[in-house]
Amino acid sequence: MGGAEADRAAAAEWLAHRLGSAPTVDRVIVANGTQSLLGLLLYHCVKSGGRILAEELTYPVLVPLAKRYGVEVVPVALDADGIIPDAFRDACYRGGINALFCNPTVHNPTASVMPQDRRMEIVTIAREHQVVIFEDDVLGPLHGSMPPPLAQFGPDVVWYIQSLSKCMALGLKIAYLVGPSAKHVQNLVQPVTNHSFWFPSALAADVATRLIESGRARKISEAIASLSEQRQRITRRVLQKIPFHSASGGLHVWIPLPSSLNAREFVSMASAAGVQIRPASMFAVCIGELDRRIPEAVRVAVTSPETDEELTLGLERLTSLLFRVVGEETHSARLTS
Repeated sequence: MGGAEADRAAAAEWLAHRLGSAPTVDRVIVANGTQSLLGLLLYHCVKSGGRILAEELTYPVLVPLAKRYGVEVVPVALDADGIIPDAFRDACYRGGINALFCNPTVHNPTASVMPQDRRMEIVTIAREHQVVIFEDDVLGPLHGSMPPPLAQFGPDVVWYIQSLSKCMALGLKIAYLVGPSAKHVQNLVQPVTNHSFWFPSALAADVATRLIESGRARKISEAIASLSEQRQRITRRVLQKIPFHSASGGLHVWIPLPSSLNAREFVSMASAAGVQIRPASMFAVCIGELDRRIPEAVRVAVTSPETDEELTLGLERLTSLLFRVVGEETHSARLTS
């Protein structure tokens, strides 16, 4: 249940690197990706008609996925360190909340890393209000110096998800889930044992297990982390005159734009120049007054270009475009003043 025992044992061994110790095998589920695991959790922990909190900028798949399960996603305000505890607490006090989805380590898209003391506070609030947490730690394995996952502080309230897509190989389509207890995991899986939509490919699971057991998985992860850090160095050099946010070894950076510049328009300009980036609105959970909180900012993937030269060229084009647009706006403002 939840995958072959050998695959779950390898998963537990792999996850010990982030969780501090290996979870027992009966708490581990092997699935064919993060989206399938989120589907199981939404169906079991939140249910149709329920409500789940998420960072106001979040994994773009979450909102449409939740909608399929009849679940409403409610945004929680962020700052430079991630979810604002008071905002989380206030949302819980308003009631009707079943869970929180969050990505505290190298947040997608802002690249923020939640400090350890805030992680502990978020877990404490969740316990107080009996809200479970779905923690997406997809980039955790690439950032050895980062704070421990929320699951290490609150294993009783956190469902911990780690995909191998970023740290090992996208094509494997393998993700691991650690539940609060063996009973929790059994209750999650039992109703869907004959629903194959979340089952991992036996071949992919076996490949992942062999990579972990042989030690090659760790070497691959370290190589990816080294490559991403090299790309970050290039980014820091090219964008040295442009404010941006990044995290050590991160696969993307976050560029706040001047207040006068519309992110969607800038994305279109960049596309015309041959550079593909994403606006903040693509990641936004929009409800009522929080619509106005969507920042004018863009996410730039630094590991998508095939070569360092392609990355350098793309960043140089972005820099030139940004300075040109801002310069034109400044010139226009002077003419009309």
